[in-house]
Amino acid sequence: MSSRGTGLTLSLGIVAGFIGYILWQVTIGLNTKVDDVQTILTNSASGSTVLQISVVLIILGLVIHAVGLINTKGTASSTSENIGIVCIVAAIAVWVTSSSLGIALMEMGEKYVALAGAGDAATAKSIQIAGGFTQSANVAANTVGGILAGVGWLFLGIAYRGSDAKGALSFIPLGWLALIAGLILIVSNLVVSPLVSIEVASQISGISFILIVLWSVLRGIALIQED
Repeated sequence: MSSRGTGLTLSLGIVAGFIGYILWQVTIGLNTKVDDVQTILTNSASGSTVLQISVVLIILGLVIHAVGLINTKGTASSTSENIGIVCIVAAIAVWVTSSSLGIALMEMGEKYVALAGAGDAATAKSIQIAGGFTQSANVAANTVGGILAGVGWLFLGIAYRGSDAKGALSFIPLGWLALIAGLILIVSNLVVSPLVSIEVASQISGISFILIVLWSVLRGIALIQED
């Protein structure tokens, strides 16, 4: 793949995925607790169209981003770079898989609302319980993905600190940007989540995702300009 192709997939993929992530969060409800299954199912039903769009953006965006990231291999050739890229791609695989659970929640949400509206409380309760198990699996998968991504970006940051690779804004060090993003993900998922709450950890992880988007866009633009 050319430098331009690598830059485009690296940057546009992550931007699409991040837009999908924001749409998902807004539709489910920014203040919705992860264990508030009733609200999650209700919002999933009312915003099913937006959620479908968000899932497509997340899946395609992350896969395209992974292609671009893999094609940067050799920029900071080292064991740290290899570990970083493999861990990030593994995290993307987990997140893409967990997106299917989001689709399941949409389906269950529509049935839940329809049954609750028809007065079939018993069946609606059964769907709510199933939705709880699905949501638990979704949260667990996202946590595992967050830890893998944190380790990946940490190692990629270590690799880039020893490289002369620059982003579109040369005064922003790519190595430190990736290092900080990785550390935030690791701390939020391993420390904040169990000791404070999953919701707070998710908000902190959002900061890391912004840094990852910034890293990818800056590096992507620089690669496009090289072509």
